[in-house]
Amino acid sequence: MMKVNRQFTAVVVCGVLMIALLGCATAPAESPDMDLTNQAFAALSKGEYEKAEALLEVALSINPENPYALLNLGVVYQQTGRIEQARDMYVKIVLLNPPDTADESNVPGARGKKIVDIAKENLEHI
Repeated sequence: MMKVNRQFTAVVVCGVLMIALLGCATAPAESPDMDLTNQAFAALSKGEYEKAEALLEVALSINPENPYALLNLGVVYQQTGRIEQARDMYVKIVLLNPPDTADESNVPGARGKKIVDIAKENLEHI
């Protein structure tokens, strides 16, 4: 986990499901959708999946192509047993093929990985 500051706010989300599942990503929070994504991370990190899901849905209503929100929502779905919905989120990321990377992670080896690569790895585990 990381501390949030006002100059560079980041969201770090890690899903762990049976095997280590990579679902970590960070990004600056310079927009309303990223602010919501950061709030969702706080909820997700406390296991508050319903709250995280609601925040991520609002974030995606603002920016349907926010790769961090898509990844985090995929993790929420996967953690709550909604595998097909998780798969849909990960596939959206793969199709969008964003250049975004995970700048921070608390999963060894995820730091610096592209969001699309994390989504592909998550797809392999479901």
